[in-house]
Amino acid sequence: MSKKLIKDYICLIYPVFTLIYFLYVFFSSIRTGITMTFFLALGVVGICVLGFLTVRTTEDKIFGLYVLYNLLSGIWCVAFGIPVGVYIGEISTTLLPMLLYYAGRGFDEEYAARYYHGFILAALLMGLIGAVFYIWAPQFYIDFSYVNEFISKADAPTMRVRMNSIIGSGPMGAFVAYSACASAYFLRRKEKRERITGLVYIILSILFSFMANQRSAMFCVIMLLVFLNLVDFIVDKNKPVKYLWMEIAAVIALLLGIFVFARGVFEKFLIRLASIPDGFGERSESWVAAVNNMVNFWIGDGLGSHGHRAADYQTYIVADGGLVKIYAEMGLIGTAMIIFVVALVYIKSANNRTVSPEGNADSRRKLSLIVPEIAIITSAILMSIGSNVLEMELCAPIAYFALGRAVRLLNDKDAGEEYVGRFNDEPEDKHDDEVTEGDIEGAPAAEGII
Repeated sequence: MSKKLIKDYICLIYPVFTLIYFLYVFFSSIRTGITMTFFLALGVVGICVLGFLTVRTTEDKIFGLYVLYNLLSGIWCVAFGIPVGVYIGEISTTLLPMLLYYAGRGFDEEYAARYYHGFILAALLMGLIGAVFYIWAPQFYIDFSYVNEFISKADAPTMRVRMNSIIGSGPMGAFVAYSACASAYFLRRKEKRERITGLVYIILSILFSFMANQRSAMFCVIMLLVFLNLVDFIVDKNKPVKYLWMEIAAVIALLLGIFVFARGVFEKFLIRLASIPDGFGERSESWVAAVNNMVNFWIGDGLGSHGHRAADYQTYIVADGGLVKIYAEMGLIGTAMIIFVVALVYIKSANNRTVSPEGNADSRRKLSLIVPEIAIITSAILMSIGSNVLEMELCAPIAYFALGRAVRLLNDKDAGEEYVGRFNDEPEDKHDDEVTEGDIEGAPAAEGII
């Protein structure tokens, strides 16, 4: 099997996930979790075959230890009284997605773009399917939503409280929030066609995220818009300030229009956003209970010991709070590992500068290179405060892919050179969209980490 075919397959994993869930609406016999695990496992095997597993940087080494630590934690998870089946189930939804870090670490610019395209299109298709069912409200979909516990009452008004699509409003909100973040990749390209594509992507992603009516997802989308403008106008300084005022005016006009012509919608979303602090109070009791009843706070209670699979064996599970769940299961040692990797990404993105092909330092900080990755990672952290998005097989792979890609761009010289001329402040009369190996004498190949 060729390497190109394997890479193409990895880029299609998310569209395959969407197809699986769509078929599940009409064929209830489909085991969505098992089927997704199968396709994801094939992708992980492909990552290994491609030779993307690497320990070149400090981040690689610590992240590799973190993955190994999660795997070994099954020993004390079972020793502390949790059945081995719970641990194995958690491997499929939590551990396998972690290995997409190495896809982000290994993909060059071309395949990173393909992966983001595949993910965004999968998310938007999920949103489009959800919007159609939300408006149409066929009885078979209402029954499907009730059976899968998306809604508490099998009627159209209850179904329309949130857009559940075919996966539930929680995963749907996270899915399209990540999609909005990934759209920044195309918004910041120099080619006009790519920027238009990115604009369409982000508009639809924002629309679907608000239709999902998840507080954390809506908050992340708002923070993304603020972050994009901070980078454009303060870090890069590559846009006239008049564009900022135009954006602010457009947002104000949009909000006023919704307030005047659809006040009920405006108030609905305002109430949801204003209730974000209440979410902490609703969950804090279970968080405190889980932490206070850990068997060992140094090593944690093991992968899966505080997840929903352990509900029949563990009194203190963390149903909504991914960060607390990580601490309860991985303890101080494991939690410190993943915090260290993420902290290094933030620190390097703030301090490092890009390097031009001539070897001269560019004025642009490396933060400018990893805007979509930083947005996805930060959104994953924020949403993990109140939900378990990092243990959702549907939502977790993109977060780890972004983490791996951020590490690649911050540490690998060849990856940095791939980005030369990427941004839209570059003249468009150049015929080459990227710097290739032939353009830089002596530069390593784009896939040098294979």
